Amino acid sequence: MPVLEDFKPDIIINSAGQDNHYSDPITNMNFSAQGYAVLTEMLKPDIAVLEGGYSIEGALPYVNLGIILAMAGIDYSRVKEPDYDPESIRQTPQVTRLIEKTGELVLSLWEQRETEKEKILNSKVFDERRRNIFYDTDGIHESQKEKTRICPNCSGTFKVDSTSDRGSHIMAVHIPRKACKECKGLGYQWYDMAKKDSFDMVFLQDRTEDKFLQHDFRK
Repeated sequence: MPVLEDFKPDIIINSAGQDNHYSDPITNMNFSAQGYAVLTEMLKPDIAVLEGGYSIEGALPYVNLGIILAMAGIDYSRVKEPDYDPESIRQTPQVTRLIEKTGELVLSLWEQRETEKEKILNSKVFDERRRNIFYDTDGIHESQKEKTRICPNCSGTFKVDSTSDRGSHIMAVHIPRKACKECKGLGYQWYDMAKKDSFDMVFLQDRTEDKFLQHDFRK
């Protein structure tokens, strides 16, 4: 909330994912419909976008109702799941302390963002990371290698080298909407170079021109 007050956004969008409900089959968090409603009331979003959530009958009807009532300024105190038991899902003091520490860290990084930005810009040209993703709806395991240009003039172009347990290997390049000349040129260079390597498909999204390119080596 302090970050929102400082940033003063023109519009607030609630990415209303619901897979952290206590009845969700693939998560171990303990949110309730009441909790979602309280958070929505605190956030005061202009728009709510429904996203994940796999407890179709046990969570979604109640959570959606709580969010809608909170956005409309209507009392949501009677919105409760049939099996709602606050004591059984109450978080431990250790979890509360961890959340508080995380909040303090995020706020401190926000307050020191200009200093941190200078440190990053002066320390390296590219940032790289690896991550593994599991798509639970399709049972797909994906491994990604990301590389982003740390640019002082724009948000930086980036590329993703992706492989999956289905045997696919692709490269995706993204040029941001306000990319500088250097980042735009690098994006096309990455795309052209990738076409010569061992990828099944190569993609490029150039948001400066609303252009999308792809090359399919499987044909």
